[in-house]
Amino acid sequence: MAELSPKIILRMGSHSEKEYIEKTAKFLDGLLIGANLMEATPGATCSLLLKLCGAKNTIPYYLDPMTYAYGSYIDPQSGVFRQDMDWIKSEQKRKGKTIKAFKRSYDALADKLGGVFSNALSRGIAVSPGDFSTSKICEDTCKSVVNYQLDRIATEFREDAEYASFAADAPKPSAVFAPYFYIDPKNTNAWLKTVLQLAQTTAGLNAGQPVHTVICVDEGALANQQFSDFIGAELPKTKIQGVWFWFSRLYEEGASEPKLRMYRKLVETLSSRMEVYMLHGGYFSLIMSKYGLSGVSHGVGYGEQKNVVPVIGQSTPTVRYYLPPIHRRLSVAQIERCFDALNIATVSDFHSAICGCVVCKGVVAKNLKDFEAFGARHHSTAASKRMAQTPAAAKRCRYHFLLKRIEERDWIKATALPAIVNNLKGAYGTWCKQPTVNSECGHLAVWENVLK
Repeated sequence: MAELSPKIILRMGSHSEKEYIEKTAKFLDGLLIGANLMEATPGATCSLLLKLCGAKNTIPYYLDPMTYAYGSYIDPQSGVFRQDMDWIKSEQKRKGKTIKAFKRSYDALADKLGGVFSNALSRGIAVSPGDFSTSKICEDTCKSVVNYQLDRIATEFREDAEYASFAADAPKPSAVFAPYFYIDPKNTNAWLKTVLQLAQTTAGLNAGQPVHTVICVDEGALANQQFSDFIGAELPKTKIQGVWFWFSRLYEEGASEPKLRMYRKLVETLSSRMEVYMLHGGYFSLIMSKYGLSGVSHGVGYGEQKNVVPVIGQSTPTVRYYLPPIHRRLSVAQIERCFDALNIATVSDFHSAICGCVVCKGVVAKNLKDFEAFGARHHSTAASKRMAQTPAAAKRCRYHFLLKRIEERDWIKATALPAIVNNLKGAYGTWCKQPTVNSECGHLAVWENVLK
C-alpha cells in the first residue's frame, strides 16, 4: 500500500467563483477547468490561468476536454437511453424565433475538436463506439483532443493583437486527458473497449505531457466485480500515467460498504501502476490517499458528487454549512438544535466543538446566535414568494468549506490511518445521539468499517 499526500484539485464552474479561487489558490494543489467554460469565456479563462498558473506561479492546472458530452447517456428523469445530446441544448433566439439548439460553448468546442465531435452535432446523433471504426479515426481524434488542451491558451492569446505577446508564456496543463465517454450500462463492453483504445492511442502520441484518462461510469459499476477486475487488469496495458474515476450518482456519504470497498480495491490495485484521482470526491476520497489515491477534485462548495447528466430545470441548491466533525453539509437549524446536548454554550465552545476556521471565528465572534448568519434568508426580489439564502450567507458557507477542506487535507497528510479511523468512530459516537443529526451521520460508521 503506497501512502500518498492527498491533493485538492479545485474545479472552476463559472467566473463568479474567481474570487474564491484567487484567495485560496496558493493553498491548492491544482485547478481543473472544463472545456465548456473555456469556450464560453475564453478571454477571461485564459487570462486567469495565465495569472495563476503562468511562469511566475507554480499552480498546476488541467483542461478537461469534456468529450463525454457528445456521447450517449441515460436520461436522469425517465431512465431512458438517449443519443440526442439534448442535455447540452438550450432555448435560443434565432431570427426572432425561439428554438432549442446546442449551447454555444459546446458548439464552439465541437468545432475546435472537429472529426467525430463536429459530425455528431451536424447529424444530431451522439458519438458511438462505431464511429471509431479505423485506427486513423481513433488517432486523429486523440491528436485533436490533445492539441486542444496543449494549445488552447496560447491560441487565444495569439488571435488577439493586444495580448499576442503573452502567447509564449501560456502555461501547459500538467497532464492531458485522452478522449473519454460515459460508459453507459446499455453498451458497457463496447464503450469500455473504445475508451481504453483511445487511452492507449493517446499514450502513444508522445504529447510531451503525462497522459491521463477518465473512467466515467454509473456508480452501479462498483457492485460489479467483473468490471473492477477488468479495469484493474486492462487499464495499465494502455501505458497511460493517470486515471480519474468518475462514478456518476455516487454519494460518498450514502454509498454502501461493499461499493466503497470496491472503490478502495480499485485504488490499491492501480496506484502502483499509475496516478489515481477521483474526479468528483469528498472527505472519504481524501482518506483514500492512505491507499494510494493521488488527489481529489471538486468545486467551490459543491461537486463532491456529480451526475453525468444534470436534471434540467433544477433550481440552484442552498449552500448549506459544512459540519466538520461529520464531514457533511447540514442546515444551520439542524446543527443549532444540538448545542444544548453537546454543551455548546459559548463562542469558545463553538470554535472547539464545531469549527475554529478564520471564517467561523469572524462570524461567530461575540454571540453564539451569530452562527445563524450562515443560514440567513431573504426575499430575493419584491415579487418573490419564497425566501432564499442571501448571497452573503452562501459566500460565508463556501469560504468556510474551502478552508476546512484544505485543513482536512493537511490533517490527513500528517495523521496515521488508525488515528483517522478513531476520529470517525468518535465523531459517530457523539453526533449519532443527536436527534436532528442522527440520520445524517451513518456514513461515519460505514467509512470506519471500510478503512479498517
